[in-house]
Amino acid sequence: MEPPFDLPPLQEFQPEDVEEDDVVSEPIVQSSSKNPESSIHPEWREKPNKRARTLLSQFGDGAGRKILQEVKEPEYAAIDAEVRDGLWQIMDEMEIVAKKFFDFDFLGGSSLTAAFSSMTPETVKVIGCVASGGPGGEEGWRQLFKNKHQRHALVCAIIGNVIVEQVLQHVFFGGDMEDVEALTDIQRDHQHEDGFERNRLYAAHIRKVLGPKPRTIKLPHNFEDQTKVIVAAIYTHLKPILSLNPAFAKHDTALSTAIYKIVAEAGILSILMRLDPHTVYYLTPTFKEDTFSSKYMDCFNKKQMEATHPRDRHAESWPAGTTDEEKRRAQGDEPLTRITLMDGVTAYRRGGWETTDSTPQTPKYTDGNENKGIRCRVLTHGWVFCRWGRARKFDKGVPKDDPKVHGREWKAPGFVEFKQVRGVPQPPPPPPAKRV
Repeated sequence: MEPPFDLPPLQEFQPEDVEEDDVVSEPIVQSSSKNPESSIHPEWREKPNKRARTLLSQFGDGAGRKILQEVKEPEYAAIDAEVRDGLWQIMDEMEIVAKKFFDFDFLGGSSLTAAFSSMTPETVKVIGCVASGGPGGEEGWRQLFKNKHQRHALVCAIIGNVIVEQVLQHVFFGGDMEDVEALTDIQRDHQHEDGFERNRLYAAHIRKVLGPKPRTIKLPHNFEDQTKVIVAAIYTHLKPILSLNPAFAKHDTALSTAIYKIVAEAGILSILMRLDPHTVYYLTPTFKEDTFSSKYMDCFNKKQMEATHPRDRHAESWPAGTTDEEKRRAQGDEPLTRITLMDGVTAYRRGGWETTDSTPQTPKYTDGNENKGIRCRVLTHGWVFCRWGRARKFDKGVPKDDPKVHGREWKAPGFVEFKQVRGVPQPPPPPPAKRV
């Protein structure tokens, strides 16, 4: 992976007596060690990737250590950048798949009903988890499949949901059952100890399985088989949507191949994250129908949201027939998350600032920082698709939405779950309770 030192800085919070506004905003080459700019090779400021490639050609496998020496950063700074870029690459490839295979015009007819009826209960559950039909009733859900831009986001969300839950959050992706059970035993035996200590023990076991060299790994025995299982699951979820494409048959094998690449990359990244004994990577959840915050989220349809901002909208951009009353009502709308495409990732570590020769295997701290709390670094934000509107209202758990508040977007009966849409298979009834 090409060194990413010219990309936007990661957000890191210093533990204790640092307010929320004290986010480190300097480039990554001076994010933690506070070295003066004069001590950094000038090419890292002007042409960082060129400098990295120069060192790679000169030092080969030793280039990574040389880069860290030149930028005067602890090893975790480069690891964070690599994890972040790996996640961004996966997200980019998800969007490419969505636009390549699902960028078609909906022809109407009964094809959508047929697509719904072909969905498995698991697919219905995933879609209901990652998306919202909004206040538009059943038609709001149908628009997610009819409108190509919303369809792109929905496809990314389905892939992202499976990647997060089945790959990135997996305790040891591709590991044998015996190894997974061993990690479960570690969790049980050390349940009363610090979570960072359990993380160190997990990493030690996985490293023992994959080989002793700290900068190389061999893929676990079940990696390919588990990757194929995940690919099959994602393809099963996407096939009903793909069937809406008139050119469906042409993309059957090509789509599976594209998904395989995404899952395999995510699997390798998951293993690398688990091998880090010094860092706990937390998948920060995002929720549908939540208020959008640019501090924690990236908007998939940012340009569209900016163009339709109700308080800064050109007169000609309003839909035909929009009344002055509706325009006044819309002034109170806010950006809400309609689809959650991918959770963000935050890295947690013990202690304060580390020295430039610190490594994940042997962390070293500046004077007095060994036990200085816990620090976190936001690697990626949650990825969401947004809409303008009003949030749902509840009273003691019962929906209390006023149609007038939602204006022209409201279509009776308003907010409904995906499983309530006509044609969507109903989940099987729960098994009868066993008598004790």
